[in-house]
Amino acid sequence: MNTRNPYTDLNGKLNVTGENIKYYRIKKGLSAQQLSDKLIMMGLDIHRQAIFAIESAKRTVVDYELGAFAEILGVSTDTLLNKFLNHIKSENK
Repeated sequence: MNTRNPYTDLNGKLNVTGENIKYYRIKKGLSAQQLSDKLIMMGLDIHRQAIFAIESAKRTVVDYELGAFAEILGVSTDTLLNKFLNHIKSENK
């Protein structure tokens, strides 16, 4: 058992923000291709297939990518991390 990662309920997910990125992408009316285009314009080489991998938690998201997603989607990084932050808070009670 991995004792260094107490968040065993991640069930093999490689990120905790993908669901929220997808939700806010759709809410903003962007296709995965449009989001990819905006990221590329910001200098981040994240293509449409990578967007799908992120949204299905099959690809990690690094901090500067998370910041770019938040900026494009018009939300804070905390909003994208919301479910995980709530999980941490409930675990620490």
